[in-house]
Amino acid sequence: MVEKMVVVISSYLVLTIYNLANTEKMAPRDKIAYGVSVIVSVYLGVEYVGEWGMPILQDIAAWLYKDLGRMIARYLEETS
Repeated sequence: MVEKMVVVISSYLVLTIYNLANTEKMAPRDKIAYGVSVIVSVYLGVEYVGEWGMPILQDIAAWLYKDLGRMIARYLEETS
């Protein structure tokens, strides 16, 4: 677990140092997109280090789109 923490923390440290110089030049839309991607990556980093079994993005997407997927499959079965 210590090795995982070192990898994750050092990765974030390097990316933060690099991006601090570039965030001033970003448009507000780019800052929002960057913030969302950082939040998602921190979530995945915590899951990677902790191995707590939190729902990962695939589980969330499957929960959100399961009904839509069933409707599409039913439509395709009817039309073929």
